[in-house]
Amino acid sequence: MKTRTILLAQFGARVGTRGEGRAAGRAVWAELASLPAEGILAADLAGVEVLSGSFADEALVEPVARLVAGELPERYLLVRAPRDDLLEDLGAKVAQRKLALLAVVDGKEWRALGRLPPYLEESLRWIVAHGEATSRDLAGALGVSPRAAATRIAQLGELRLVHVVPRPRPVGGVEHHARSLISVDWGP
Repeated sequence: MKTRTILLAQFGARVGTRGEGRAAGRAVWAELASLPAEGILAADLAGVEVLSGSFADEALVEPVARLVAGELPERYLLVRAPRDDLLEDLGAKVAQRKLALLAVVDGKEWRALGRLPPYLEESLRWIVAHGEATSRDLAGALGVSPRAAATRIAQLGELRLVHVVPRPRPVGGVEHHARSLISVDWGP
C-alpha cells in the first residue's frame, strides 16, 4: 500500500479557523483523490503548534466522514503527530461525529481517535500487531465466532481503519482478509 504525506504546517503553525480548515480540507481531499487504490494519506502535524477543533473538523474530520460515506473507495486517511496534545481537539471532533481515525504519535505509538467500541478496539489492536488477519485468525485469537470476527473486520473496513480484501474460500463462501494501515514499529 502506497503512503503519501501532506504537511498541515503549510497552512500555518497555529491553525484555528474553520476557513483555514476548509482550505486544508480541500488540499487533503485533492491528495486523497490523486492516490491509487489502496493508497494511504498521512496528514502530518509536524510544525503545527496549535490545532483547533474548528480547523481539525474541516481539514481532517470532514474528509474522514466522506471516506466512510463511501467516497473514494480503497483510500485511507490517518494522522501523524509529534506529540499527544495536538490530538485532543481532533479526537473530540472525530468522536462527536461518531467516527474513528488512526493516529501515530511521535512515530512510536498509535491510537484510534474518536469512538470505537471496545470489541473493535481489541480487534484493531490484534490486526495492527500482526499486520494482517483473516476472520478465522481473528476468531481463534479472540475467542469469538468466525461470523463475529468477519463482522468486526467489515466494520473496521467501513470505518477505513483497515484495508479489507474479500477472498473466496476453497470450500465456498468468502473469507475477509484485513490488512493494517500502519506498522507497529514505524507507523504508516
